[in-house]
Amino acid sequence: MKHAIITELFDHTEALLTRVVDLKREGYEESDMYVVVKRKETGEAVRRQSNLYVFVADDPDAVASLVTSSERPIERWLSSMRLTPERQDTYAQAIEHGKLFLYVDAKQGERINSTRAKKQTDTTSREEETLLLHEEQLEVDKRAIQTGEVVIDKHVTESKQEIEIPVRREQLHVERKDGSLEELETYDFDQPGIRTIDEGDHLRIQVIEERAFIVKRPVVVEEIIVHKRVHEDVETVTETLRKEEVDVRQVGDADIEVDASLKHRKDGDI
Repeated sequence: MKHAIITELFDHTEALLTRVVDLKREGYEESDMYVVVKRKETGEAVRRQSNLYVFVADDPDAVASLVTSSERPIERWLSSMRLTPERQDTYAQAIEHGKLFLYVDAKQGERINSTRAKKQTDTTSREEETLLLHEEQLEVDKRAIQTGEVVIDKHVTESKQEIEIPVRREQLHVERKDGSLEELETYDFDQPGIRTIDEGDHLRIQVIEERAFIVKRPVVVEEIIVHKRVHEDVETVTETLRKEEVDVRQVGDADIEVDASLKHRKDGDI
């Protein structure tokens, strides 16, 4: 239906503009569509790529126009649309959190155009000057910087270690004892040379002992484990902000009416 009300929220400008193209194919005009955003740069991005009517909550001109009202820009714009109070609150919170709000209503364009015409008529019927007030506001940003680092070096040290190892060794005990005086008929002293063990001329006996040998091998005896933890502290930053205020000074006997919220004094008053 052509005059159905469409309300949608978007995270990015590209998604909103893609949806606008689809709506135009369905028969809606850009004059039927209105966008409400929080940040000025987001509104400018939408305006550069379309002819949509964009409301910017953080626009200084919009805020200045409500300087004497307790109503916020977002609340004022949403209240002019055909939305229930509950839906107005839901969309206002979403816009404050950075969402892009698209409102489509052909009848809304008629009301806005009539409001613009009325404002132009009122402007031609009376002279009016506007003074914009500005103030500085803090915008907090955090950056991660490197404040230091931990370097772990490994080096080799030497130490002497003594180990007592029991070893065994053989000893020979040689004894001399009397022979049996048995007569040897075949033994000949005139034959030189050394006879073999089998012939009984000499004995060869091996002497064995244990020797200790040192074998070194590397083993893992401990580990160094490095953990990194994140601690959160609260840092207090103090800054001086400037803000413009208004003082209304009456000169002479001019008949003026001043809003009660403004400071008002006559020339000569202390």
